Amino acid sequence: MDIVFIIVLIIMLVAFLTLRIGDVFAPWTITATIWLAILVMFQFQGDLLYPLGDQFYGCLMLWVPIFCGSALITYFVMPSNGNSQALSAEIPELNHTIFNVLYAISMIITPLYLYEIMKTVMQFDTADMLYNLRVLAVHGDESHGFLNYSYVLNQVLLVVALWQYPRVPMWQLVTIIIASLMSAFAIMEKGMVFFLFAAILFTLYEKRVIRMRSIFFSALFIVVLFFFINVARDYREDANPDEATTFLDFFAIYVLSPSVAFERVQEDLSPQFGSHTFQTLYLFLNRFGGDYEVNTKLQEFVWVPLPTNVYTVFQPFFEDFKYKGVALFALFYGLFSGWCYRLMRNGDGFGKCLYVYVVYVLALQFFQENVFVSIVTIIQFMFFVLLIQQQKLKMDFTPQPSPDNG
Repeated sequence: MDIVFIIVLIIMLVAFLTLRIGDVFAPWTITATIWLAILVMFQFQGDLLYPLGDQFYGCLMLWVPIFCGSALITYFVMPSNGNSQALSAEIPELNHTIFNVLYAISMIITPLYLYEIMKTVMQFDTADMLYNLRVLAVHGDESHGFLNYSYVLNQVLLVVALWQYPRVPMWQLVTIIIASLMSAFAIMEKGMVFFLFAAILFTLYEKRVIRMRSIFFSALFIVVLFFFINVARDYREDANPDEATTFLDFFAIYVLSPSVAFERVQEDLSPQFGSHTFQTLYLFLNRFGGDYEVNTKLQEFVWVPLPTNVYTVFQPFFEDFKYKGVALFALFYGLFSGWCYRLMRNGDGFGKCLYVYVVYVLALQFFQENVFVSIVTIIQFMFFVLLIQQQKLKMDFTPQPSPDNG
């Protein structure tokens, strides 16, 4: 309990020092709040999970101060454009033609992607359809060509439309939300649903539409919703009713267990540099003729004593570089988050959209690492956002006078 008390004091000190810098969605506020909440909840979980250990505490004591310090430094070193509160609430500019083109593409490929998935799943027992959807997403063939872009395209359109509303009409925003839910259903993943809620809550808060009370009750609703999604996803007709997941089990598995499971993580002695942190890079190198070890995204299960296969944001950095890796990537995370937050507060349209993704990543740092493991998605996200904002790219279909007519 002594080490817990010390760490709680440190995080509370960080939270107090940064409370009036930025807002509740500042990167340092999110990080301090997340880990403080995890530590507090562990004091009330009883004997449901094994106790936290020194490995987790050591990484946490590195992560929070380095992350918050580097994010604050980056935020204050970058120049400010004036009234950041007013600028962060402004509606960014966009190229409506490109937005509508991508919107039309999404409205076509999203149903096609879902159709391709359902066509495969319906070959099996329809009673276990939701369970089979998840099995297919995890273990199935991902080669759906251009249709795979529907996921990230819907994320981009959702973020841009939320910032642009009411310039983007309600009917268009609603169809984008429906398309996002279709993408989530196609792979039975809660990540897209969480991203949708995070994007809506963050943009509405920044646009002064909702307050913290609405965010709190929405968070409770999200937890309950995810529980029912998980029950539906794991349902099988031949399942034993006595083995059904209770709400307390669900909460412990998805919120608290990653911190305990991290104690089972050990340093990977593979000679390959950063094989877990840069697994996506090695995957691409293999596709271009390389011969490298590629770790799968699906982690092995451990029992803590509940089964879990997520190990907090620290996991890949610790496996590859131990404590110095956690410290180094806390610095990277902090610099990147502080840069994005300053762009957002300066009213930069690209920064506004990108910071929505940052909020999503930081809110899930207690669960797993979501930057390097999803680096391809993030690059695609940034590319489409930049494309939508290019004012110089215009399509002029008006007939031009011929040279003979002067």
